[in-house]
Amino acid sequence: MNNKKNELCLEEIEEKLLNTSVSDEFLGILKESSTNNADITELMYQYYLNENDYQNAIYYLELGDKFDDRYAQFYLAALYQQGKHCPQNEQRALQLLEKSANNGEAEAQYELGASLVLAGNSQEDLEQGTYWLNESFLNGNDDSKQLLEFVGLQ
Repeated sequence: MNNKKNELCLEEIEEKLLNTSVSDEFLGILKESSTNNADITELMYQYYLNENDYQNAIYYLELGDKFDDRYAQFYLAALYQQGKHCPQNEQRALQLLEKSANNGEAEAQYELGASLVLAGNSQEDLEQGTYWLNESFLNGNDDSKQLLEFVGLQ
């Protein structure tokens, strides 16, 4: 059966996960493959998120973090921040948010920048927040520019 996974391309795997009833055997094959394949890991966390199976989704989101998947890091940060479907952990949430921002996720850059600018605890926070909001804007998030204008930093 391991040869079967090699015969399917990612598009076929995605199609099967999204449009058909998936067997436990097929999911088992994908689980084996996911430990060394970032693309399959992404398909698996998307599948389990769509199924509202957060226990499995979190497992694959954590695996996605190990592959430096910026979206997995951002989504996982939100779950840890809210304590939704997992224990609340602000420190882990911030760590994941920073990793996601450093990996170019515009929404993570916005969230990080906004929290630093709005907290305004120090000049360094304002500078870092402005940096992240500018990065977010450069990556397509127009809300960043609006926030910078609103707080008078641009």
